[in-house]
Amino acid sequence: MKPARIDDRALPPLFDIGPLWAILWGRRLLVFAITGAALLLALLYLAVTSPSYTATASILIDPRDARATNFNNVLPGIGADSAAIASQVFVIESQDLLGTVFDSQKLQNDPEFSSRGPISRLMSLFGGTSSQDAAFRRFQKAVSVEREGLTYVINVSFTSPSPEKAARLANAIVDRYKASLAGERETANDDVNSLLNDRIKGLQKDVSDAERAVEDFKSQHRIVDPTDGGTLQSQLDQLTTQLIAAQGDADKAKDRYNQALAAGTSAAGLAKLSEILSSNAAANLRDDYNQRATELANLETMYGPRHPAIGRLRSELDRINRLMAGEAMRIRQQLKANYDLAVQNAAKLQDKLEALRQQSQDSSLAQVQLRQLDSRAQAARTVLDDFLKRAQETSQLQGVQTSEARTISAAAPPLQPTWPKPALLLPVSVLLGLMAGCGLALTLGPVGRPQDDPSSQRREAPQAVDPAKDGPQAKPRSLPVPADFGEYRLPGVAGGAALANIKAMRKSLFETGNETLSLAVLRLMRQILGRLSDHPKPFVLLVSSMQSSAEARLAGAMVGIGLQRAEQNVLVVEVGDLPHRAGYGSGLFIDGASGLRTVAAGGAAGQGQQSRDRNSLRSILAEAGNAFDFVLVVAPSLGEEGWDPELFAKADLTLFALNRSERASDAAGLIERHLGAGQVERSATLLIAQDGAQPGETRQDVPSRAGDWRRGAIART
Repeated sequence: MKPARIDDRALPPLFDIGPLWAILWGRRLLVFAITGAALLLALLYLAVTSPSYTATASILIDPRDARATNFNNVLPGIGADSAAIASQVFVIESQDLLGTVFDSQKLQNDPEFSSRGPISRLMSLFGGTSSQDAAFRRFQKAVSVEREGLTYVINVSFTSPSPEKAARLANAIVDRYKASLAGERETANDDVNSLLNDRIKGLQKDVSDAERAVEDFKSQHRIVDPTDGGTLQSQLDQLTTQLIAAQGDADKAKDRYNQALAAGTSAAGLAKLSEILSSNAAANLRDDYNQRATELANLETMYGPRHPAIGRLRSELDRINRLMAGEAMRIRQQLKANYDLAVQNAAKLQDKLEALRQQSQDSSLAQVQLRQLDSRAQAARTVLDDFLKRAQETSQLQGVQTSEARTISAAAPPLQPTWPKPALLLPVSVLLGLMAGCGLALTLGPVGRPQDDPSSQRREAPQAVDPAKDGPQAKPRSLPVPADFGEYRLPGVAGGAALANIKAMRKSLFETGNETLSLAVLRLMRQILGRLSDHPKPFVLLVSSMQSSAEARLAGAMVGIGLQRAEQNVLVVEVGDLPHRAGYGSGLFIDGASGLRTVAAGGAAGQGQQSRDRNSLRSILAEAGNAFDFVLVVAPSLGEEGWDPELFAKADLTLFALNRSERASDAAGLIERHLGAGQVERSATLLIAQDGAQPGETRQDVPSRAGDWRRGAIART
């Protein structure tokens, strides 16, 4: 079903306060009685209830880290974390903290907490909790700890019949909380200091073992100083320099020796030898040889080769040659000895250099191990220094740490009780009593039963009399009546038939300036929709009348046009014995008067079985399916013979159009006679009045029987 476009501003309100006010005014004594009873109960409660006072102390959790020294605290402050601040609420409410306050204030025997009622005494007989535990629970229930919004302020409240006791216990809880914070820090310092001292002893032993290992390694590898590696390197450099010099001397000695071998024993060779090796004897022999050779040459020139002096000189030269050869041999031997000595010296230096290199390599390996041992000793020494420093700091922190919690508002004895509050209880009790009284009054309904009140559920209707029986008229009995949808004045044509009146009504609904009729039709649509239960479309509405079918036709056209204006797909089914209406497929037409899609359904009597099945309402509804939102069945009046009860069974709501001379109670009697009294709740009545028509006026062109109905239906086609 499409949503109907109905202007809510033009419709009557969904909730009418008038009937409700009438019910409440009719039962005002009941409402006032219940309100007075509620007020009396509130006054009685105020009289018997002892007042309770609540004292509140406020503490501030300062997120700033206030320290007297630059030392790091063992236990840091609470900080600015919102969760940490909120957790302090549970710390204050903890059983340990409250138990300490409970014991320190000696509240075990306080009558406020230790007194037991009859229920507590009865439960203690069956193994209930001890009196001390019960007293502590009562004390715990009187404590309230709340954080003030998202601030760093925590409010600690205590409720007691005595205002002085409430303030004293609230301050005691705050003091205990502050003392617990300071005690936690001092305890943490003591614990950490004890742990540090125990650890320092082990670290000192580790440092001693590491240093002893270093010294043992030095002694084992003969390392006097860690810088000995530099001395070995300098020795290596010196030996290398000496070896190079010795090898150079050996090469020089070898060259001299080779030159001496190549020089020979002659005077020239001896001269070369004297240059190689400074020898005075060689120089003297060479000079002596040269002098004798000069003299020999002179004598040979003067005396000839056979002169005795020449022989003597030659003998002298031979002796000098032998001396020169001996000197040359001696020089060569000396050079050979120098060469051998230089080679031997170079070999010794080479051996020393190799030995020193091996020693340097071994020393380097030892230095690596020594550095590892020394690093371990240094690390242990560093850790020990840190522990010694931290232990000294923690020992000096005792008694100098400030608390981050401070009292900003101490609890004072309250002047006014927190409960009960007369200014609150009395108005609330009056309001609750008034609501209860109004609810009960509305449940009971109105006191009286006015004659034509649409809100009443039962009316006095005449009892139906069986026409087959004669006898005295029975007394009237109470019957339910259909819902009243009001009166609707429709425009009419003087002397016109029903078709002309329907056309006049349609024209009036669509003309500007006739808002009164349009609003009335819209209100009728709202009433119809309010009586329907939600289910898959289509919704079936049955429109009938009591005697004359004219009102039913006018009412059906008005309802159909109203639904069409609300953008609903409407099919009008006219029930009558019309032989030319073969069925839905060929009988669907647009009514010329109302402009609605219409189909005719055959009557229930006077037709063959095949014709009845084809033109029946059931067949039409089955063929229509869900193509329409509403099916509007315009049926003959209840007063006509052969009225089929099946029409009512298919309908979601039955509308009975009445004229001014007919009453709703009469319609209820006819419904009971034809359908049963239980079907009245599915029915509603609406009064159809035409402008210009008088009550009880009978028109010549208005059909009042089945034959007239059929003739009117045929005439519209």
